Amino acid sequence: MLNLKCGSFIYESISRIESNFNKYFRKGGEKLYKKFEALLLKHNKTTYLVAKETGIGQNIFSSWKTGRSNPKIDKLQKIATYFGVSLEYFLEE
Repeated sequence: MLNLKCGSFIYESISRIESNFNKYFRKGGEKLYKKFEALLLKHNKTTYLVAKETGIGQNIFSSWKTGRSNPKIDKLQKIATYFGVSLEYFLEE
């Protein structure tokens, strides 16, 4: 009986940690998307156009916006190059 309670406690703790970890990274994706959105506005571009010209699927941008995924460094670099900004632009507060 003791092992079952201990196992249950460990499982709940791991689940809570995973949940917090995922929430943190979702917010990171949303934050990076806001910077991407600012570049879209500044350069008068649409996600469709950027997707077409960079080869990054529109669904990727949508996933960032909703927090379903966090941008990968290679995609951020491609977008930074496209807009003529440094990669650090996306990483600074």
